[in-house]
Amino acid sequence: MRVDEASAGGARPRVHAVGMTGAVLGLLALALMPVVTFRSSRIQTGEPLSALDSLGPVWLAAIGALWLAMFVLSLRDDRRPTFALARGLVSAVSFLSTLGLTAVAAARLLADGPQFARVSVGMAAWVGIMASYMVVLASRRELAGRPALGLTLSAIVPIGLLVMLATGALGDLGMLREYASTSERFWAEAGRHALFAGVSTTIATVAGVSLGILAFRRPAWRRPVFAVVSVFQTIPGLAMVGLLFGPLSWLGSNVGLFERLGVGGLGWAPVIVALTLYALLAIVRNTYAGLEAVPRETVDAAYGMGMTEWQVLRRVRVPLAMPALLGGVRTSTVQTIGNATLGAFVAAGTLGLFVFGGLSQQASDLIMLASLAIVAMALVTDGLLRTGQRLLVPARTSSEGSCDR
Repeated sequence: MRVDEASAGGARPRVHAVGMTGAVLGLLALALMPVVTFRSSRIQTGEPLSALDSLGPVWLAAIGALWLAMFVLSLRDDRRPTFALARGLVSAVSFLSTLGLTAVAAARLLADGPQFARVSVGMAAWVGIMASYMVVLASRRELAGRPALGLTLSAIVPIGLLVMLATGALGDLGMLREYASTSERFWAEAGRHALFAGVSTTIATVAGVSLGILAFRRPAWRRPVFAVVSVFQTIPGLAMVGLLFGPLSWLGSNVGLFERLGVGGLGWAPVIVALTLYALLAIVRNTYAGLEAVPRETVDAAYGMGMTEWQVLRRVRVPLAMPALLGGVRTSTVQTIGNATLGAFVAAGTLGLFVFGGLSQQASDLIMLASLAIVAMALVTDGLLRTGQRLLVPARTSSEGSCDR
């Protein structure tokens, strides 16, 4: 048990900071913020409703009891597996219960509401969901020594969400109604979004690793390389596609190959080029940092074995720099998934169509639907890349050479 070092009158147990923060946030949000917002149509401002008004005292007491249980479990900073698992389970149940109860509130309100009414998830529910997820992540880290328990805990929320979606339990929420009316196009644009992000990241990885190696092996090129890739990050997204419009339009009109490929100021070309340029910096920086961090004695030993400079680079420097290099790829991939919304501005589609379309229509549920899809895509991709990184890079090498920024 940890002891509060600042306590002069005697040792007293410290609270679990993350769990206590989550519990306090959940209770305050439930008491002070609206759980749902009722709209007579999809574009109305709406009326915020508290948990008591939309759910009644019984359901309010049920969700409040979960946060009180989290509060009690966090009174001591006990990180033993039993307590970590208990906090994680309570927070996972809180996550699913909070979302589920908003659907219950939606069903009640829509039963007597206008035909085109919408019920949106309110601020109290979003705060509760984020607080729950925060505690789940903390518990997952505390269960690092028990990977089976940690994996089980991590799977509860995704599986619960899939079950709720598959059974239609959330169908009365405004986001799901927006999805029902746009589902076919939604998946088409989501696929285009993922395709643009994947192609751009692949090109940026090849170019960025090459530039990082060039900057490392040729000190005279270091400053120009970093200056150029850094400049791209300072250009706003709309300005970037605007600057690309003229050159790409000229290439599409005057060069036969580009014309056949469909290159132009609008469409896929400006999206791919802009996303690739934005993704370069993290990959170049991490590649260079990883190569620079390789111990000098290891390189000297390789030269002593008779390796050429190219062999040292390929067999020694790059493998040892792999944790940092892959960290840069992960960072760029997640950023690129977010930046791919630029496609909406150049007639290339992507989920940005729903984000900016929702903004123009003041349809908050449509905005939230597309935004959550982008976040989910980024989280899943990052998780897959993180798993691949652990499989490709030995644990000792990763811990010694990681430069994941």
